[in-house]
Amino acid sequence: MMIPKYKFYDLFHKSSSLQTKLVSEKNFTYRIVFSILNQVLRNKNNLDILDFGCGSGTLSLYFASKGNNVVGIDISPKVIRTAKASASRLDLRKELNFFTLNEGKRKIKGQRFDLILCIEVLEHIKNDEVLLRFFSSHLKKSGYLILSTPSKNAPLYKIGLTKNFDKRVGHLRRYNLKSLEKVFLRANLKVKDSKKTEGIIRNSLFVIPFLGRFIKFLKGPLSDLFTFLDQLTIPLLGESDIFVVAQKK
Repeated sequence: MMIPKYKFYDLFHKSSSLQTKLVSEKNFTYRIVFSILNQVLRNKNNLDILDFGCGSGTLSLYFASKGNNVVGIDISPKVIRTAKASASRLDLRKELNFFTLNEGKRKIKGQRFDLILCIEVLEHIKNDEVLLRFFSSHLKKSGYLILSTPSKNAPLYKIGLTKNFDKRVGHLRRYNLKSLEKVFLRANLKVKDSKKTEGIIRNSLFVIPFLGRFIKFLKGPLSDLFTFLDQLTIPLLGESDIFVVAQKK
């Protein structure tokens, strides 16, 4: 019997826990995301933000704490319950709403956003163009979609070392920048900027299970050093991830 997709992601998020503090912009896992966001937003606040595929709500909670109005949506009921509990713990319930997928689509019907975040989600979606059209319909005219997704150029992917990882986390495909631009255009979105990120060092920590144990130790200067060394590998070996900043055509 096929397991319903939300149950797959409930299992995927089984280790998600209550958040008792906000993420730091220097956090090793999220520092690339924040560097892109800061370039685009330039410390703007009071924005209407949709965090699609919000997971346990790490980014949603952060942006709500900065005076923005945030909606977080995820397919996993389990992880949405965790995110709601974190919002209560951090006293951010007024600025932030979390919904499961179908409920969220109903709640935001007709609503437009200044910013839509789609971080490591598109590769999980069977019909990627439908999702991008959904984003286009919910963007304000001057709004931004910031999206990230795994790259076909990833060194570990090219030598076959991501096969088990992609299957385990539910990846249906990978992209290069050209294929992303094509599907964006079909969805009435224009790529305004793009960035190739995550070299083989960083990617290995997330793809190879036993190496992932070291991520929690990468803080402060050690995180800076790993990030610097990792960036040096991208021009030589290729990127493992792609970030895209897009607007409505």
